[in-house]
Amino acid sequence: MNFATTDALGELAYRGSHSAPLVVVSLAIAILAAYASISHVDLIRNTTARAARIGWQINGAIAMGVGVWTMHFIGMVAFQLPLEIEYHLGITMASVLPAIAAGYVALQVLRAPCVSVQAIALGGSLMGVGIGAMHYIGMSGMIVDADMLHQPALFALSIAVAIIMASMALAIPRLLDRFLENGERYQPTLFKLGSAVLMGLAISSLHYVAMSAARFVPGDGQHSSLAGLTVQPGLIAGLAVGASLFILITSTITVTLRLRIEGAQLDADILAARARQLDDRFQKIASRLPGVVYQFRLGPDGSLSFPYASHAIEDIYGVTAEQVQEDASELTNVIHPADLDGVLASIQASANDLSVWRHEYRVRHPEHGERWLQGNATPDREPDGGVLWNGFITDITDQKRTSARIHQLAFYDELTGLANRRLLEERLEHARALSARHRHYGAVLFLDLDDFKRLNDTLGHSVGDALLKTLARRLEHHVRSADTVARLGGDEFVIVLEKLGEREDLAAQQAAHMAEEVQALVTEPVQLRGHDYQCAVSIGLTVFLGDEHTHEELLRRADAAMYQAKAAGFNAIRFFNPTLQAEMEERFRLEADLRASMGSDHFVLHFQRQVGPDGHTVAAEALLRWHHPVRGLVAPLDFMPLAEDTGLIRPLGHWVLNEGCRQIQRWQQDPATAHLSLSVNVSAAQFHQDDFVSQIERLLEGWPIPPERLKLELTESLVLADLEDSMYKMEQIRALGIRFSMDDFGTGYSSMAYLSRLPFDEVKIDKAFVQAAGQSGHGRDRVIIEAIINLAQSLDMRVVAEGVETAEQFELLAEIECHYFQGYYFGRPGPATAIMG
Repeated sequence: MNFATTDALGELAYRGSHSAPLVVVSLAIAILAAYASISHVDLIRNTTARAARIGWQINGAIAMGVGVWTMHFIGMVAFQLPLEIEYHLGITMASVLPAIAAGYVALQVLRAPCVSVQAIALGGSLMGVGIGAMHYIGMSGMIVDADMLHQPALFALSIAVAIIMASMALAIPRLLDRFLENGERYQPTLFKLGSAVLMGLAISSLHYVAMSAARFVPGDGQHSSLAGLTVQPGLIAGLAVGASLFILITSTITVTLRLRIEGAQLDADILAARARQLDDRFQKIASRLPGVVYQFRLGPDGSLSFPYASHAIEDIYGVTAEQVQEDASELTNVIHPADLDGVLASIQASANDLSVWRHEYRVRHPEHGERWLQGNATPDREPDGGVLWNGFITDITDQKRTSARIHQLAFYDELTGLANRRLLEERLEHARALSARHRHYGAVLFLDLDDFKRLNDTLGHSVGDALLKTLARRLEHHVRSADTVARLGGDEFVIVLEKLGEREDLAAQQAAHMAEEVQALVTEPVQLRGHDYQCAVSIGLTVFLGDEHTHEELLRRADAAMYQAKAAGFNAIRFFNPTLQAEMEERFRLEADLRASMGSDHFVLHFQRQVGPDGHTVAAEALLRWHHPVRGLVAPLDFMPLAEDTGLIRPLGHWVLNEGCRQIQRWQQDPATAHLSLSVNVSAAQFHQDDFVSQIERLLEGWPIPPERLKLELTESLVLADLEDSMYKMEQIRALGIRFSMDDFGTGYSSMAYLSRLPFDEVKIDKAFVQAAGQSGHGRDRVIIEAIINLAQSLDMRVVAEGVETAEQFELLAEIECHYFQGYYFGRPGPATAIMG
């Protein structure tokens, strides 16, 4: 290689030129060759065998070297001189070796996952030198009738450009790591394209800068000094085409293999990601499940192990998964001894027929104490004869407790722990079935504590509850194990006796004897707040045989007998009486009909006249009548007590007051009846309502009547039940203009004492005195009547005698100056149209 000065070159050098299309082709081939070579990086990285890795690296280096060689000679073909050019075959072919070496170095650098700056610098230098060596060796094989001289500066520049561009190509992975936003360390497409373009530029830049450094001047030339075969540029072009085909084939094979490898790697990555995702998901699910997810193995030799168990096994059993992975014998020490045999037997049964294993058992947790577990698993037979179960175990302690609590609440009384009504009915059904099967009598005892309400009201419900608990324990300990003691609620208990023998009389005697024992047991003193409290109990009982009567009927009979005992006085025992039962059923039906009639037109008001001494009507009393749709007219004595017991008296009383005001308004519209006043009976339940005064005020607002025409009749017992409240309400109502009448005066021991204090306008002498006074030998009743009249008149009160039924009674009352009368003698109650008859 010869160098020359600038002056000499300028004066003597031949002028050469390049074919632009071929220059472009040469650049494309350089980039293609670089891309084909760099594509081997994936193959090298993903090949595990060392020999195969070296083979791929050599193949990639050959693709690079041949590509550089091809680019060089296409560039040489593109170079045109006014001289004939030939090429020495040996040197031309040998020039490819430095390029192959440069390609090997490049791949050695790029194959590393993380490339250091030193490696880039060294690799770029070696690669630049190798490409330069290929170029200048190839140039030395050029045969031309001229001397080839090189400019030193451009020569050095060509090598420097090659080194810099090659280093940049090798630095592409490192640059991508720094500038890519997604943070991924390897971007195959960007890496290959960037490196290939820069390498192609490195190869092309060196070639064309080096060609610029070469000058051809007249002289002897190189043909005389080179011995060997020579080739024409056309053949060189053919070799370049062959090399290009080699590069294309190599690129195709490489790309195909790379795509397959990438596809396989992608599939592997996807499968690995899915496996990790599934594993993560499984671990999350397993960690959040309320129990242990596990694999349990029974080996052919009978050994037990847990190949897999989630971390929850420590919470469930108190051992870690590692402790039982090879040997599960520790768990057998944790299982409750009473349940261990059952657990092992169920496991063996599941292994024998490969049936699903499901079992509930207890464990003794070292920290949490006794716990209930439920295991579920599906078995599979393994090739070695062992059995592997996949399943889960959950802690069902809370469920067991809840279930027990629900059962307790469903079948047992919460306060006393005795059977409740539901369990009582089941036990009674069982007793009936047993009686029918064995023809043995049974009995039902119905207990109700006497005056229990007073205890609750005076000492409080907590004391009453303590009494009930004590009595429940006494009863439960006294009866036989086959018998049942139940609490229905409040202070009611039921005892069911079984197997009382085959004779009814003896069974009744045993039942009566048990009732007496129970009575004695209940009446034993009970310590309540430091004091002895003695109860009394009413007991009703009935005997039964077989299932002739339903359990509801037996309870009704015992209940009816208990009410008979109540009616007989405290602390009594009574057997069932069918007659009383019929009366109670009749009362129940009547109550149902009474409720059904509320709000209908079945109720009407009748009126009974009150007359003066001349017999003229001066007032009337409103009397409620019930027209039953089936029974007809029902007497007040038959339904009024029932209305008071059930509370229906309050809405009925309000209806009577409303209808009474309606009738007064009608009378006001007729001068012949405008002077009439109307008395309306008010019940205790109605009068003692907190808003009774407000009800009267609203009543007067709704009916514009003279308030003095309305008179409210109150009994002595009603007023004296709460004297202060009664006086307060009476004064408020009297201030509205309404008048008051004391009904049935003289029947109470304190009437005289309170009469002067209460704002009554009228007293009504009870009919018992009136009817007795008219009979011979009842002079004392006449004296009482005279005293009532004198007292009332002295207090400026009007006196009305009730129950006047005969002329003798009327004349007697008139004689002792009673001025107002009411009774059948003057007419029976009837509709308002007959009041003036």
